[in-house]
Amino acid sequence: MNMYRYFAFMIAICSFIFMTAFSVKGQIRFEDVTQDAGLIEPLRGIKGHSASWGDVTGNGYPDLFVGTFSDRPDSIYAARGHTAKAEPDKLFLNRGDGTFEEVLESPVRQYGRCSGSAFADFDNDGDLDLVVSHNARLPNSSKTQHKTGNFLFENNGHGEFIDVTEKAGLNFGLPFTGRNTFVFDYNGDGLLDLFMQEDWVLDSISGGNSRLMENRGHLVFKDVSAEAGFPNGFRKGLYGLGGFVGDMNGDLWPDVFFSHSCRMFINNKNGTFRERNYQMVPRKYQLPGTRAEGYWTCGADLGDLDNDGDMDIVVGHHFLDLDTVKQKIFVFLNEGNDADGNPILRDITTESQLEQPSRRAPNIQLQDMDNDGKVDILATAGNSFVYRNTGASDGIPQFDKPIESGIEEGNGYWACGPLGDFDRDGRLDFFGPEWLTSAPSILLRNKTPGANHYLAVKLELEEGPNRNGVDARVDIYTQGNLGNEVERIASRIITVSNGYASGYEAIAYFGLPDHKKVDIRVSMPCGGQIYNATAVQRNQRYILRK
Repeated sequence: MNMYRYFAFMIAICSFIFMTAFSVKGQIRFEDVTQDAGLIEPLRGIKGHSASWGDVTGNGYPDLFVGTFSDRPDSIYAARGHTAKAEPDKLFLNRGDGTFEEVLESPVRQYGRCSGSAFADFDNDGDLDLVVSHNARLPNSSKTQHKTGNFLFENNGHGEFIDVTEKAGLNFGLPFTGRNTFVFDYNGDGLLDLFMQEDWVLDSISGGNSRLMENRGHLVFKDVSAEAGFPNGFRKGLYGLGGFVGDMNGDLWPDVFFSHSCRMFINNKNGTFRERNYQMVPRKYQLPGTRAEGYWTCGADLGDLDNDGDMDIVVGHHFLDLDTVKQKIFVFLNEGNDADGNPILRDITTESQLEQPSRRAPNIQLQDMDNDGKVDILATAGNSFVYRNTGASDGIPQFDKPIESGIEEGNGYWACGPLGDFDRDGRLDFFGPEWLTSAPSILLRNKTPGANHYLAVKLELEEGPNRNGVDARVDIYTQGNLGNEVERIASRIITVSNGYASGYEAIAYFGLPDHKKVDIRVSMPCGGQIYNATAVQRNQRYILRK
């Protein structure tokens, strides 16, 4: 080969490598690892409707709770080789090698209509407990599964659970058509409280009376809905289908948003809330019961879509009429506060170029799926799975055409579906409990090329309240510029129960493509302590203990 041909060859090779790297970068990809994880067989015959990640054994890997609807005729469950009988809610322990083990003897194995769950340390003893809600119907129902209500399971310190529901005061009787189990410290006492959400989707069944349950310590809760300023009473209270809890106005006190009713409540920082009325969606999407005719917004999350330091909102949907409803996912930009300290929200759904899904998208999560430093949108719509954030245009975040989940088998309808880094490689994976018994549930491993640089911030405080920092705000800055707003790279709020019927680990995830080391500030909720760390190396799960 002469010199001219050699240089031409090398130029061609370099061009190919460059173009390949350029084309691969940012292409979010998933791999179906359900079979390898050992989850195909134990999840046959379920109608999955809730799922949560949480490390209950303390081995450093997140375990998985899966909630089901077991109230259908037995014949419904006779699919894909499963016998004609329902399965209970289930717990799977993560072995740390990519596989899971089903726990066959546990009080979490309940038969009902599971619609919400979350892992959290409710007694501040250093291990994760489990709260579960069921969609319990009227007492005259002939099915025992319709009478299964809420549960609180205490972790005994060895990853085994004890039913403490009666002691906790979470048995509300019938009916209580439960949905999300929102976990947050609303009053700043360091004990994690619960907002047990109730729906109002059927006038003949639903109670429409969600309850704010204050944690009084020792796993005992009290209904303080009225005292805190929330509407309450049978079919007079607050109703919803998912939503979020988290700080919307930058004062570090968690606020509350319920989807379906689309009502926002701002924390007054004194144990009470005030409602801030927004006309976020057409009125017909907010109506209770059959008056809504299936037009239900469902699920929501908060996150900093434009990296300006405040939290924006994305709301999903559970619409039954998919032909006439054109706008199904709503995006709202936070433009700061008004004179009364209430967030100003701007509907940027159209401006953001968000392509609407053709199927239901009940669960919404805002996370950086490709670790490029920008928050993406995950929607449990199957064919419209991840909307990649490509950056802002004139201050408005823009989103690519949605990336499909890529599943080869099954319907791909997930009522819920939590993200979690089950293999600890720094990329967020997805578990989708399948609603149709004719299709398998799915564990999708995130294998996005080039998404190697990240930082996961986790609190495991050795002493004091709220050890995992639920509702804490985490800000990261360029190295040597801690607290300098100009040098702030990104912000997250640690949550475990936003979206719809899903639960997550109390970890703040950041993509860090351009910074090898960063400074971290963790601001505990409700005016709590501030923790700082400097020169933190990326590509690790950074655990803050002091």
